[in-house]
Amino acid sequence: MTTPADPAARANHAERAGRGLRARIALDLWRAIRRYRLRVLAALALLVLAKAAAVAVPLLLKQIVDELGRVAAHPFALPVLLLFGYAVVRFASNALNEVRDMTFVHVTQRTVADFTVRTFAHLHRLGARFHARRETGAVVRDLEKGTAGIGYLLGIAVFTIVPTVLEIGAVLVVVIGKYGGGFTAIIFVTFAVYAAYTFVFTRRRMRLQRRVNALEARSNGRIVDSLLNYDTVKYFAREDFERERLDTVLDDWREAGIDNQFALSTLHIGQSACIGAGIAAVMLLAGERVVSGVMTVGDLVLINAYIIQISLPLNALGFVFREANDALTNVERLFALLDARGKPGEDGDAPFAQPLAVRGGEIRFEHVDFGYEPGRQILWDVSLAIGAGETVAVVGGSGSGKSTLARLLFRLYQPDAGSISIDGQDLRLVTERSLRDAIGIVPQDTILFNDTLAYNIGYGRRDATRADIVAAARGAQLDALIERLPDSYDTRVGERGVRLSGGERQRVAIARALLKAPPIVVFDEATSALDTRSERAIQDELMRIAEHRTSLVIAHRLSTIVDADRIVVMEHGRLVEQGTHDELLDRGGVYAQMWALQAKQREFERTEARIALHAVRINPLVAHVLDSLREVADTRGVPLFSHLAEDDLVVTADPAALRRIVWDLCRGGIDASRAGGRVEIVTARAGNDARISVSSVGADAPELSLPNLETMQAALESQGGYVARGRDDVGIVVHLALPLNAIDTAAPPAAAPGGARAGTNGNADGRPSGHPDGAAPGATRGAANASPNGAASGGTNGRVNGGANGGQNGVATSADIAPPSVAAAATAGRPLDRVRRRSRRRARRAVRAAERRGRARARVRLRAGAARQAMADAPPRLAGRARLRHRSRRRRRLHRDDAGAAARARAPRRRRARRRSARAVRLCERARSRARDRSGLSRLSDETREGRRSDRRAARPGFSPRRER
Repeated sequence: MTTPADPAARANHAERAGRGLRARIALDLWRAIRRYRLRVLAALALLVLAKAAAVAVPLLLKQIVDELGRVAAHPFALPVLLLFGYAVVRFASNALNEVRDMTFVHVTQRTVADFTVRTFAHLHRLGARFHARRETGAVVRDLEKGTAGIGYLLGIAVFTIVPTVLEIGAVLVVVIGKYGGGFTAIIFVTFAVYAAYTFVFTRRRMRLQRRVNALEARSNGRIVDSLLNYDTVKYFAREDFERERLDTVLDDWREAGIDNQFALSTLHIGQSACIGAGIAAVMLLAGERVVSGVMTVGDLVLINAYIIQISLPLNALGFVFREANDALTNVERLFALLDARGKPGEDGDAPFAQPLAVRGGEIRFEHVDFGYEPGRQILWDVSLAIGAGETVAVVGGSGSGKSTLARLLFRLYQPDAGSISIDGQDLRLVTERSLRDAIGIVPQDTILFNDTLAYNIGYGRRDATRADIVAAARGAQLDALIERLPDSYDTRVGERGVRLSGGERQRVAIARALLKAPPIVVFDEATSALDTRSERAIQDELMRIAEHRTSLVIAHRLSTIVDADRIVVMEHGRLVEQGTHDELLDRGGVYAQMWALQAKQREFERTEARIALHAVRINPLVAHVLDSLREVADTRGVPLFSHLAEDDLVVTADPAALRRIVWDLCRGGIDASRAGGRVEIVTARAGNDARISVSSVGADAPELSLPNLETMQAALESQGGYVARGRDDVGIVVHLALPLNAIDTAAPPAAAPGGARAGTNGNADGRPSGHPDGAAPGATRGAANASPNGAASGGTNGRVNGGANGGQNGVATSADIAPPSVAAAATAGRPLDRVRRRSRRRARRAVRAAERRGRARARVRLRAGAARQAMADAPPRLAGRARLRHRSRRRRRLHRDDAGAAARARAPRRRRARRRSARAVRLCERARSRARDRSGLSRLSDETREGRRSDRRAARPGFSPRRER
């Protein structure tokens, strides 16, 4: 049905559509509660009895007032029965209402649950195209508010609208029968004006409420979308941008909410005016009749009670009418979800669809065209046959349509042209469930449920036992990780599996495929998140899964699919080549070019890794990392403790990569620890390995919150190292081990990169950068920061890898980290002996400089002790000056110290300095106080002595004051 172009016709069309939708909502609600008709009838009967009791209460009150007026001459003739009956009827009215609520609550809750399940199932039946276009947050919001609106509509329909109509009707009958049409006319006119006013103003408010709901759904969707992409926001530091986007939507929501509230307040004022006018008119008429003797005081009380009894439901009816319109708006959005339909053939099964019968698993794509959106073609005339039990790999560049083949095979989308069949059965004519039961997949991006590991692995097969789950985890080489976890298979993985690394989530997906054991398997970049060692281990298991099964392997790394039975090359949505690995290389086409490019990339990575390998001393590197993390640890209240080995541990590794790994492990330990815990770093010799152990004591997060160890393992495996995590008696512990250097550590180390002066084109991680002199400059941005790859705190020209001229605060001298620069020197044409001699001279100078710094620090400590003693004995003014000089000397000394010493001493020395300063201040204050006391006592003693001396002179015989003067 097309929408009219004229605005007025468009409005009429929307109004007719709204009326039709509301009629459908009412019909669906009636069908939903019809199953509970006995409870509905019982609730209605209780409702009628409760309203009858409510109407009888004012009648009894009138009789009591009239009787009490007659009892004035007979004080002992009280209407006891009437008083008792009044109390009983009022109690019965309230009690019947409560029993009615208890009877009907089963109907409300079950109906809401039925609609929730119905909508949830419908959303799962909708195709992937619908979910790609809708925001998850907005869908969840419509579902929640829509089901809540259904419960509200059911409640008000039975408990508010019907009771109010019954009560008003009963009151009108009583008033007409006892007092004539005057009061009835006033009540009727008041009710009519109230209803008309409410209806007119509520229609305008409904439009405002719809706008508020739409903007609220939009803001909720934006919030959910931003939180789901939390990592991306952090990677690009877009917190302020996301806040501004949300604030823009909320500005519109605030304006709409203000307009809505103004309309609501206007409605309330008008309704109150209608009710007030009606009450005033009734009371004036009743008062006039009482004065004229036509009515008694009891009649006045009865009329007043009925007016109040009607006005309260009328006020409630106005509120209910407004809320019912809001609820109806939410229910309309819920029914819009129920009415949502995708592309024909993508939502549900075709009529007379049959279960898929897999005999061998042959797959055929015949002249398939497909595009996700009109004008955006992805596949062009793709024809591909995969024989039963054959393994076919599909390779190509990004956007070539590889993963689209898997989506079409699962019938998440329907092709625009052509057909797809399995064993000769068109996928459009088989049931979705049988099709997807026959295919297993290991997707590129695995999303897990916020549940246990056992649940996520067992999701691949509903009837799987615990033994089957354990066997699947073992086949995916996931058992080693699970056994180290405190809750084993019952460990929760977090929302979307965020507490697992990418490689671990990929292993869970592989375990699901192993558990399902389908006749057809699809590997969509199945090992993309694994390191090389794990990939080789998993690859054998994947080949075992693919054995005797039809397999479609979608890969980016060509080295993983060289053993495939056939390789299909796609480019720009078309199949351009097919054949085995050797055949495609012999042709020299697209595949051969891709293979050559990846081979060059692998060779470049190996060469780069070899160049980056240097002899690294473990203890100075760990000290540098700890220094960069002191401020972070202090902020979180997590102290850092280090126990460095006495041996000189030297390994061959990439200094920047190793520093990054150690930094990540220490930072992960800090993040996993709560305030009051601590992080311990221990370096030790373990056989022929150098081991770094990072323990997080008092951790409040499990091992899953630690950094991605798969990536670390990939970086270490080429150097013969490994990283493992687990638990000990005190908390989480991660071990990193590398083989000790086979070079004689007693020999002078090789030359530091960059020669005597670092070049200006060095990389931040100290790798060679093609400097004309052949050296690896390695100059860093030596500002004070906590970067794992950065230079030491302070110094503007600190070298990562050292050198004699490493700046004031260089991280480590060439005696600490000495990468071999012989090859770099040879490439520059320098004589090898001269380079070695120069390297040894630099190393000796660096050692002597370190010894001088150690002796200087010892002298400074002695001077500091003497200065503290002198400050304790000095007068207050001199003590203050000495303290200032002491602080100035301390600042200069700390500035002169090298970064290695500052890293180990900065934080404790600052604390000790603060304590010493506070102690010095206290000593000065104490000395000042003693000085004041001594001064006062001396003056007092002088006066006392002078007075005593005068007394003694005056007591002498023959004393004459004149002579004394």
